[in-house]
Amino acid sequence: MSPHPSENRRILVVDDNEDIHDDFRRILSPREDTSDLDELEAALLGGTSTAAPRPPTFELTSAHQGSEALAKVQKALADGFPYALAFIDVRMPPGWDGVETLARIWQEDPSLQAVICSAYSDYSWEAMSARFGRTDRLLVLKKPFDPVEVRQMASALVEKWNHLARSPAPTSLALLPLSEDVVLLPLLGPVDPERLRQVREALVMGLSSRRARFAILDVTGAPGLGPELAEGLIGAARAVSLAGAELVLTGALPELVRALALLGGDLGGVRTHPTLQSGVAFALEKPR
Repeated sequence: MSPHPSENRRILVVDDNEDIHDDFRRILSPREDTSDLDELEAALLGGTSTAAPRPPTFELTSAHQGSEALAKVQKALADGFPYALAFIDVRMPPGWDGVETLARIWQEDPSLQAVICSAYSDYSWEAMSARFGRTDRLLVLKKPFDPVEVRQMASALVEKWNHLARSPAPTSLALLPLSEDVVLLPLLGPVDPERLRQVREALVMGLSSRRARFAILDVTGAPGLGPELAEGLIGAARAVSLAGAELVLTGALPELVRALALLGGDLGGVRTHPTLQSGVAFALEKPR
């Protein structure tokens, strides 16, 4: 089945080795379609065309360093043509490694699907999970890679990006820097355990390449956040703590604050403030 003409088939390949870029082009952007020639040959020689179905093709862009990749992602977003997927090598001296590159790219484009490629044991899956949190947007591909595996990953992840793009968009989880030490995540709309999992992931990702000391989670616009979700907030606070910061919860209902206290909110690293204004003032004025 041919892709819909409006589908995003754009893939960014990030690797310091030009031979790897050539390999990806051979696998994911093979030579032009020869089906017309196959049919002409069949008509001239008799019989029917027996050409094998062609694998899906993609539009590839190359970057050789992490900083170059980040610039291409930023330009693609500004032009309105984002990438659906990035294959990123884990080792790219002398610049950022693949994990640092992906962390910076996800700050700009959190919807990007990603594959980390590595021939080494630089990062275990556990280490990457600790860096990015639990995420379904990241796969690991070991070198030397199998062309079939690359094609399958590209097809599945690009289709996933397009499926999500066609689906109703959830309320954005944008981490906003207020200062070098403080970031803000406004939570809007309905909240359930899955939404809190997304919040935790957004906080961990956003803090992964920053040196912020405080992450403010403002729930003023999430009136459904009741005491039954207190444990999820404790989990978010612990994730923020592992990322080297402290969670400041603002705008919470009194019953949620009481539930956090009963669950050991202080131990979980949750500081509560009744309003966003008071929480921001606390974080900005807190001495180092």
